[in-house]
Amino acid sequence: MSEQNASNLQTEQSIAIRRVGFLSPFHWLRQGWSDMVHSLTASLGHGLIITAMGWVVVMFTSNHLYLFSAAISGFLLVSPLMATGLYELSRRKESGQPVSFEFSLNGLKINGGRLARLAALLVPFVFVWIGLSALIFKNYFHGELPAISGAIYQTSWITSGGTTFLLTYGITGGVIAAGVFMLTAVSVPMIMDRSTGLMTAMGTSIKVVMANVPAMLLWAALLVTLTAIGFATQLWGMIVIIPLLGHATWHAYRDTVGAVQQ
Repeated sequence: MSEQNASNLQTEQSIAIRRVGFLSPFHWLRQGWSDMVHSLTASLGHGLIITAMGWVVVMFTSNHLYLFSAAISGFLLVSPLMATGLYELSRRKESGQPVSFEFSLNGLKINGGRLARLAALLVPFVFVWIGLSALIFKNYFHGELPAISGAIYQTSWITSGGTTFLLTYGITGGVIAAGVFMLTAVSVPMIMDRSTGLMTAMGTSIKVVMANVPAMLLWAALLVTLTAIGFATQLWGMIVIIPLLGHATWHAYRDTVGAVQQ
């Protein structure tokens, strides 16, 4: 084992993991809302930029059903990375520092290398999911995909594939999403806060999820529900929902990860 790996392992083992109550995610959302209101212009600016990226994804994939659904899912898989500016805003508010859109980029500048390595780790998950999505659609629709007309949730493709299709697609995507969630639940805000090594941050994230399974299941359900609401509004709702979830994720990290034990 290299000295760097040994150091990461030692650091990871010395980080205190806190257990939280089942309803804690609602408290994180309330704190996230407070942070968003505190830095409203900067927070909504990040929400608008990330939402605009979502619109671009929709525009270039909407004519290809399997690619559309996979791309949207992939967009969500890497969303913890896109919320780095929001974590920085919450960190600055917590420490009494001034907040602005310009200041929110400081954390990305400082930890850009670590975040880039995390992005490189997440990208294969996205491509694997896109490939699996294509195979599943091809198998169940026999190469004749239903057309998309209007909003994606208004089309018949969701039910035309049958229950088996929905279960297969949902379970496959759910397994991939669960793996990414475990790796990123608190790892990105932890990197932003402590400039922690990538392996330590991901290892801590997994421990947090495993130590707080009920709360994290509720948190994941809230993430999915609020995201679904955002898509139901043709992504307009994401301008507010993304900052809310980003700030709330910061508080999830602060609530579950303690100081390094001596």
